[in-house]
Amino acid sequence: MTYVRKMAQNILLSLLLLMGITLYGQNDIHFTYECNDKIECPSNAKIILKSPDKEIFNLFDDTLSNYKFSEKNYFKSKGRYILSIHFEAGKYGKDYLDYTFDLKGSEIATAISVSFDYKERLIKEGNIYVKGEKTLNGYVRLNKYYNATKAVEIELDTNYLSDEFYKGPFFKIKNNSSDTLYGEHLPGYFWGTLSYIRNDSILASRIGILDYEFVGSPPMCPDSTKLATVGSFGYRSKLMPFEYRFEVMLAKEWQSQGIGVLEERENFIWWAGTKDYYKLIYDFKIE
Repeated sequence: MTYVRKMAQNILLSLLLLMGITLYGQNDIHFTYECNDKIECPSNAKIILKSPDKEIFNLFDDTLSNYKFSEKNYFKSKGRYILSIHFEAGKYGKDYLDYTFDLKGSEIATAISVSFDYKERLIKEGNIYVKGEKTLNGYVRLNKYYNATKAVEIELDTNYLSDEFYKGPFFKIKNNSSDTLYGEHLPGYFWGTLSYIRNDSILASRIGILDYEFVGSPPMCPDSTKLATVGSFGYRSKLMPFEYRFEVMLAKEWQSQGIGVLEERENFIWWAGTKDYYKLIYDFKIE
């Protein structure tokens, strides 16, 4: 019996380890790099990622002005990562930044965006900002995405009808969680993306128009309901028969669209920000 018990314990441990590896292996990467054309001379950037396990991944090392890539199951470990960025632009100057971020292991995707431009420094004089000398700016945007909790429910809202300003489809989100939830674009609005799907593959997506001039609306408190649409104004009054997927991002705190100054140096300003979003997915079919 002791031998059988030990064997069972070993099998259980192996399964738990395997589950752990699988859990931490589901985090995809989406990486983008851009150097603004206002930087007139050839520029060079080297961007590497250091994992908690001391592995080093070369994300970018080139003079290209635009580059992007995506890869599934990219992040294998949870813990602290270091994004090391070296940038040089001839007569404009050069600089270096280490930007740290943590992964919990439950992320489904992580998006890293690094970009550079050359523009006037804003200097505060009293209650206003005036333009100073031009300087290099580096921007680091890092978004982490998670699955929304099952306590948040979503369904088609067939009672809400299209009009000349707002088109369908309309969705009803019910917040059964204990968290106050915010929209990705404005705190009290939930604007998502509609995709045509077949065999669980996305054929095409519609983002819609985003209008940030909407009047203020409160976020979605616990035990409350909000309307969700494709972009700010919807997509079309009647959908053709097909299989669809609606995706909308939620946040547990208000995430502004911009990022703040991380470090301001004599000839270089670094801007950076990390944001967490929870992806709510709803598949449905129009007969």
